[in-house]
Amino acid sequence: MKNIKLAVVSTTINGEKGYLPFDKLAVKSKFSEVVFVVAGDTSSKSFNTKKFKCTVEYLSPKDQKRFAISSLIGWKSQRRRNIALLRALELDPDFILTIDDDNIPAKDYFDKWYDVVTKKAVKVAVPTRNIAPAHWHNYLKTANGPVEMYVRGFPMPFLWQNSTAVKRAKSPIVPERIGIFQGISLGDPDIDGRTRLVYPKHLPLNSIREKNYCLKGIWSPYNTQNTLLAKKLFPLAFMWPFAERMDDIFASFMWQKFLFNNGMYAHIGDAVNRQDRGVRDVYKNDFLTEVEGYMHGHEVWAEINKINEKDPIKFVKKLMKSENDIIKRHRPYFAAHLKDIRRIYGL
Repeated sequence: MKNIKLAVVSTTINGEKGYLPFDKLAVKSKFSEVVFVVAGDTSSKSFNTKKFKCTVEYLSPKDQKRFAISSLIGWKSQRRRNIALLRALELDPDFILTIDDDNIPAKDYFDKWYDVVTKKAVKVAVPTRNIAPAHWHNYLKTANGPVEMYVRGFPMPFLWQNSTAVKRAKSPIVPERIGIFQGISLGDPDIDGRTRLVYPKHLPLNSIREKNYCLKGIWSPYNTQNTLLAKKLFPLAFMWPFAERMDDIFASFMWQKFLFNNGMYAHIGDAVNRQDRGVRDVYKNDFLTEVEGYMHGHEVWAEINKINEKDPIKFVKKLMKSENDIIKRHRPYFAAHLKDIRRIYGL
């Protein structure tokens, strides 16, 4: 087996209990080392790192202030995850896995992730017809849910395209050519608020028929719920903090364009967890915080799609020149992120 160091990052309000099931599996996994980096918040409960078998870094609010982005994010925000991502970069892992503490990992969770990042992919999503301006793929379309569902952040103009299919690749795709790996979440996963309004019950999602395939030049929204990033994407590993529930979605548009510019792929499946969303106000917490994304997400994507830079820092600098309102409001944050990146990488 290859020696592979994995950093697992997230945030917490409720302390260590959501991460102990992951720790129990990680310590027995095929990875040579798994380290957890968890960003706390001003309202977080105390976090007992002594309960873990793996190495755990819990970042208190005081610990986080040394990063240039910290004051711009604000507190009581899941975007504190960005601090955990930056700290993970300092630890120099081979991959970074982002998770949520309301997820329950399958028993083979980490071993499946190890297999995904060490074995060749043999399936790929391909266009089935000519369509403009781009092909979009809904990786939940073969889910066994009670209603048709789309992943959160799927741009409105591209709904119901149905212009892609998963086929056997002409030649296997080595993991080194893949930059983002979206794991599958079952139970009550991260779907869009529009569907939640139509079907407000907890979803009984138990399987997805199509998984373990790659995409290049074919788009899909990805979240940070069960998502692994390769080293190529490390300098771009951040959520957009002023985009409500499109924070990781817009980031994923950026990740994909950067990967496509470099001739690389995205990957769907296989590591599985289950999400238990608990009780929440679907209208206020989901739908209303996604409306701007429904109205303007395709415009953000179009601006990102114009960028042809292959270097991550040049990519962000080019992005900062956009006059799109959503992108413009992120300019100070992008600048602060680049400051942190230059310090971490000694640039």
